[in-house]
Amino acid sequence: MSSPGFIQVASDGHTFCDRSTGRPFVPIGCNYFDPDTGWSPKIWSRYDSARVARQLAQIAAAGFTTIRVFLDQKTLNPLPEEFSAEGFAKVADMIRLAGQAGLRIVFSGPNGWEGGAKHLWGDSYADEKVLDLRCRLWTKIIERFGGESAVMAWDLMNEPHVHWPSTEHLAHAHMQPRLQRWRRHAQAVVGSDPGPSFPSVEPTGLDRALYRAYVQFLQHLTDHWVDRQCQAIRAAGAKQLITIGIHQSSIPVFLPPRYAYSGFDPRRVARHLDYTSIHFYPLLTDVGLGMVEPHLTVRKGYLEIICRAAHVPGKPLVMEEFAWKGGRLVPGEDKTWPEDHQTLWCDALVAISSKVASGWLNWAYADSPDPHTDISAASGLWTADRAALKHWGRRFVEIAAQFKAQPPAYQPASRRYELDLVDYLFDNGGRPDESWLQKHCGQPCPEGIELLFT
Repeated sequence: MSSPGFIQVASDGHTFCDRSTGRPFVPIGCNYFDPDTGWSPKIWSRYDSARVARQLAQIAAAGFTTIRVFLDQKTLNPLPEEFSAEGFAKVADMIRLAGQAGLRIVFSGPNGWEGGAKHLWGDSYADEKVLDLRCRLWTKIIERFGGESAVMAWDLMNEPHVHWPSTEHLAHAHMQPRLQRWRRHAQAVVGSDPGPSFPSVEPTGLDRALYRAYVQFLQHLTDHWVDRQCQAIRAAGAKQLITIGIHQSSIPVFLPPRYAYSGFDPRRVARHLDYTSIHFYPLLTDVGLGMVEPHLTVRKGYLEIICRAAHVPGKPLVMEEFAWKGGRLVPGEDKTWPEDHQTLWCDALVAISSKVASGWLNWAYADSPDPHTDISAASGLWTADRAALKHWGRRFVEIAAQFKAQPPAYQPASRRYELDLVDYLFDNGGRPDESWLQKHCGQPCPEGIELLFT
């Protein structure tokens, strides 16, 4: 098999193509981890080359083009001055196997699924020493793999959030760099020192100007964090694209209680990136009801708002994670949803997002057999024993063939709403509920809504 060319953004600024041939390329496939490596998946510590080879060949044979794989801190950089030859060899082996299968890999930035490396713990958003170490690891990765065309892109981190610290967090030494930077920022912006504390997610009793300053402070941190890593990756000679796997809550039209504004504005940080990526899950307020009306209608509208808000002209958008469950019981729930319920939602997701997106990666490759897992137990394309494609897997194969033959074209919005981000958060107690969605995404499900936070 001849070596493929690197993937690049096409001249239309909306799709991808092979740099060598100019042929259109649609990144469509799945987030990949060997389902037999437990939960959380021990992708690298339990790496089995022969089994990975069989699984990647199965993915490619179905007609998919792309997998997304999590790199691991401890596997690559277990100690401050140690870069593991064994760990790097495993990554090299997966790249080799993907190339043999004809797949491209999006590698998600080193995380701590397998325990994390202690010297990389801390606040890389505000502590330059921690960010320096992260950039140094990127440099080592790119020096080794930056010329591998089987790698499509480097994803800086999975669902990054600059968390809103509580009073209890202030006792941790790693929060001091952020606190110091915040106090300097507040002094410069509002003219007063807020003292040794951070504004609460819920702005009750807070000054609106101080709240605005803190949101802007978060955005400043994320912009710097993205810029530093992109510079490190490009300076090391990477020939691949760069993106970030941003969670849907970064567009805070709806924030359930356990979520808070992340500080990541897709349109703000996109100037550092080659393309944008968004993760979307339905976030049902009543999981027990499943995909029934009015949930389904509201979620379709919610999805389109998120996709259009994440889309940046001139930058392709990839639905880097999406899923629903079907065919197996998910741990912690008492009802098994039929396989076609997974298809019901995922089919709708692809149809709606294809108005603005140019790539789709399902979560996950196959149902996880581990009894302690999450939605991964029932969100795969293949059954847990990998013996057969599920109902959604078969449908996704059809979609992959359709999009490879003709990538979907961008469809402009028909309506636009502009909202001041800080006022919106402040006036909704820091966690907007579903009232805005219900108002604008009721029956019938409206199409073409673009939400712009200013």
